[in-house]
Amino acid sequence: MRCLPPIDGGEDAQKENIFPFNASSHPESPPPLPIPSLREKGGKGKRTKLGSRDAHSSDETRNSFHLTPVFYMPFPVYVWHIIKNSSRAERLSCVAALLALLVCVGLIVYFTVLAKNTTDDITDVAPHEWNISREMWLARPFDNNGTTKLFDPLKLVVIQHTVSPMCERFILCAAELRNMQSWFIAQSHYDIPYNFIIGNDGRVYEGRGWGIEGAHTFGYNRCSVGLGFIGDYREELPVHARVTDLQIKRAKMILEEGVKLGYLATDYVVLGAKDLHLTASPGSNLYNAIRKWDHYGHVNLWRNSTCEEMHGLPPRQ
Repeated sequence: MRCLPPIDGGEDAQKENIFPFNASSHPESPPPLPIPSLREKGGKGKRTKLGSRDAHSSDETRNSFHLTPVFYMPFPVYVWHIIKNSSRAERLSCVAALLALLVCVGLIVYFTVLAKNTTDDITDVAPHEWNISREMWLARPFDNNGTTKLFDPLKLVVIQHTVSPMCERFILCAAELRNMQSWFIAQSHYDIPYNFIIGNDGRVYEGRGWGIEGAHTFGYNRCSVGLGFIGDYREELPVHARVTDLQIKRAKMILEEGVKLGYLATDYVVLGAKDLHLTASPGSNLYNAIRKWDHYGHVNLWRNSTCEEMHGLPPRQ
C-alpha cells in the first residue's frame, strides 16, 4: 500500500494553498502548529489528514476549513437571547420606552378621531336651517348706497355662477363667502355683488340682501335680484359643479320669501345671465336646470332693455 508523504508546507502545500503563510520569513511570528498524523479510514482514496488532499474530494471540500461558520436563529429566539443576557435595569428601561410609545400612538389616534367627529358634528352646525344672514357668515360691514326702491316690486331675477371653489358644509361656505367678499373689496372696491348666494350645502347666504342694488349684471342691477350659485357649472370642463335638487328648492324658497315681503312681483321672470349678455354664466348645467322652472322667461323680452322700459317708466335722465 502506497503512503502519502507528510506535508511540510513546501511546494505542494503552496500549490494547494493549504499553508500560504511562511512562518520562517517572519521571525516574530509563533512557531507553526504540529501537523496531525495520518489515519487510515479504509479503502483507496479514503485516507484523510488535515491539510492533505483526498483523491476523491473537491476543492470546495478541501478548503472548507478556511470558512468561518455563520449561525442563523429565528428573530424571537434572538430577542429572547438579548433579553436573557441584559440586566434588570436595561429590561425595565425597554419596557418603559415601549409603554411610552404605545401611549403616544394611542393619543394621536384618539385626538385625530375626536377632531374629525368634532368638525363634522359640532363646528358645522349652522345657525339657521337654510337662511344664513350676513351676520351669521361674518360678513365685513360695507356701506351699500344704491337701492331698488324705484322699481319695487322687481320683475327680474338673474341667475349666475360664482366660478369659485365649491363648499359642501356651512363652515366652508361661510369661509368661501368671506374670501369672495374680501377679493371684491380689494379688487373692485365694492361689496359682494350678488343679493343672495346659494351654497353647495343647499343653504341660502345673504349677500347684499333685499332692496339693495347689486353688481352682478351690467345694466340690470337697479331693477333685478341677483342669485349666485357657488361653483363653476360649465359641463364642458373636466371638473365642474352640478346643481342639486336641494339648491333649486332653497333658491325657490328665497324667491317666494321675496314675493311675500313685497320685493318681488308675483309674475317675476327668471333668466340666466347669458340671456342678457354674451357670457357663459350660469354654466350649462345650471342653465339647463333653471329653464325647467315655472318662472323662467322662455320668451326673452328684456334683452337690450333698460330698467325704465321694463317697468314702463320714463327714460332715466
